[in-house]
Amino acid sequence: MKKLLEILLPWGPVFFGILLFAPMLAAVLDKIAFPVSAGFPSLYLAVPLGLIWGFVAKARGRWL
Repeated sequence: MKKLLEILLPWGPVFFGILLFAPMLAAVLDKIAFPVSAGFPSLYLAVPLGLIWGFVAKARGRWL
């Protein structure tokens, strides 16, 4: 279990980007009625953005 945590903890920003940031961004996009092309749900746009932001945060070591 300790070994698993040692492997997963450095990836925390990526998990945060996918599991917390993406749904929040999708809700904001829905609330402001942001047009997503071809009738796709806003989550289809938010998940890649959250993933990218998570990878950037992991690489830089900070969110901002």
